[in-house]
Formats: sequence, structure tokens, C-alpha cells
Amino acid sequence: MCDHRAVEGVAAHRLGVLRRRTSATLVLLAVQLVVGMSVNLYVTIPAHHPGAGSGPYLSGALASLLWSFSSGLPLLIVHVLIGLLLLLSAIELVVHAVRAGHRVAVWLASLGLTAIIFAGFNGASFLKYSLAISSMLMSVGFAVAVVCYVVILTLAGPGTVPGSGSRSTSA
Repeated sequence: MCDHRAVEGVAAHRLGVLRRRTSATLVLLAVQLVVGMSVNLYVTIPAHHPGAGSGPYLSGALASLLWSFSSGLPLLIVHVLIGLLLLLSAIELVVHAVRAGHRVAVWLASLGLTAIIFAGFNGASFLKYSLAISSMLMSVGFAVAVVCYVVILTLAGPGTVPGSGSRSTSA
């Protein structure tokens, strides 16, 4: 026989993990915002570096990304590293949402992951082409990810019925 309290305990634990990891990702996004604004204000990306300019997008973007690590621009390096950490964190959030059995959180975490990938591709595009639209699109990806993760925190908050994606009506 199945002990329903034990199953509910596991589900509640998984929701707690989802909340904590979502909170950590939001903090990392906030740090990324500050570092990204600092890069925008205080760092000049050279017009000519490996991967810059016209040519195939993916190979140029990858060359630009790799160049950023040897660029000698500490804020840029930190910005790229945080972006990579955000990618890993966003993947982890999808896994935790699936494990928690929270259908809406799975969709929102997947959309948040997509938004972070979108921001990352636009960051690589900015390094390659130096177009302001790429910087603006990075911020759009950031904003979409933040909204998704805040909604996850709201829906998976304390009082949520594990697995249902809804709040308990009992006190």
C-alpha cells in the first residue's frame, strides 16, 4: 500500500526545491542585469576581434564568445560566465519543475529557458555585429525569464497542493 503522507511529503519537498532554485536563478538574473549594464556603460568592445563582422553567424558568434574569455575585459568575461551559469540554472529549473509534477511550472520554466537562450544568442550577436538591437533583445530575453520565474514562485509558493499546480483552500 502507498502511504499518501509520504508521497505528499516528497511532492512538497520537490516544490520547495523548485522554489529555492527559482529564487537562486532570479538572484543570478539580477546580478547579470547589473553586470550587463556595467558592460554596456564601461566596456568598449573592439570593432575587430575574432568572429566580428560579416560571415557565417554560428561560427562567428562562437569565435566571438571564445574571444571574450581572452579579451582582457573582466566585466565582459564575468557577463559571459554568468550567462553560461544562467543557461545551466534554467535547464535545472525545467528538470525540477518536471520532478515536482507542476505542469504550469514546467511550461514557465521551459519558456524561461527559451528566453535565456534567446538572450544568449543575442549577446553573441552583439559581439559579432555590435548592433544596439542585439543588446535590446538581450534585455527582452532577460525580462521574459524574470516574469516566468516570478510566476513560478507565485504558483509554487507555500500552500500549493503538490502536483496540481493549484493552491490549497484549507488553512
